[in-house]
Amino acid sequence: MQEYESPKGYYYVQRKEPSAPVATTVKHSDIYKDPKLFYGTLIGYIKTLKPLCFTQNLFKFQNEKPTYLLQREAGKIVLPGSQLKGAIKTYMQALSESYDEEIERDPKNIKPDPVNAITGRGKYASRLLFNDIIIDEKKAKTKIIDGKQQWNQKLENRYPSIRLYSHNDHEDLDHKVLFEVLPTKTYLDFEILIKGLTKVEMGLLFLATGIVPKYQFDLKIGRGKNLDMGSVRFTPLKLIQPNKSFKNTRKVYAEKELAQFIYSCGNAYLKNMSEANNENLNQIIEDSKRSDGK
Repeated sequence: MQEYESPKGYYYVQRKEPSAPVATTVKHSDIYKDPKLFYGTLIGYIKTLKPLCFTQNLFKFQNEKPTYLLQREAGKIVLPGSQLKGAIKTYMQALSESYDEEIERDPKNIKPDPVNAITGRGKYASRLLFNDIIIDEKKAKTKIIDGKQQWNQKLENRYPSIRLYSHNDHEDLDHKVLFEVLPTKTYLDFEILIKGLTKVEMGLLFLATGIVPKYQFDLKIGRGKNLDMGSVRFTPLKLIQPNKSFKNTRKVYAEKELAQFIYSCGNAYLKNMSEANNENLNQIIEDSKRSDGK
């Protein structure tokens, strides 16, 4: 076991670095003109399978223990879209070619990769927007549970792998801290604005969200992922594609048509996925299956 490494709660998958230069950036005007680029909104819900905590290190002392509080704004619980985007980006990196951003810190020498070309970094503008999820405290019941202090990971232990958190293996609690959480079977509505992705890029997004038929899996998000917390499942309900001339007409994918569209995009991406990324996908799916007892 490496120094500062947690003995449980996570596993490593291979990092596949880009083998070729990333395509040129997408012009903003092309998003609305190019028929090969998709513009629209994916709408669905997230179901919590384990207690979920998301916080910006805000805490209070309760029973003489530090308690991490759920993030709030104007009296309402808020799950920032940026946190969702960051979590899904990690899965995108595990299923694509990517550089370790913690190592590639030099802003003058940013190495672009397919994931950053979608999520945004350096010269790349983000083509994904995750809306904040606003939760009415009158409708959502929170609770306080025991936790464990966070641990640090040495930078050299990261490379060249990607750390993901298991739905099954987790650390034993030391009861030194408390977490305010949303309990299991809480449902949260999500919206993802897609601004000019190709069919293959859409496939990577859908795959990393765990929603491609035959390749579904659950994700880990939020704080305490190594403590048997943060397991969630994304379920898409509809995909709205406005008319690119901005007229009132629009295309709405739902139910069977939505599933077929998601599968088609996912399959387009899977056709060219590397062997290393395919192994990562199988490992992620296997861990998720065990979390369901299947």
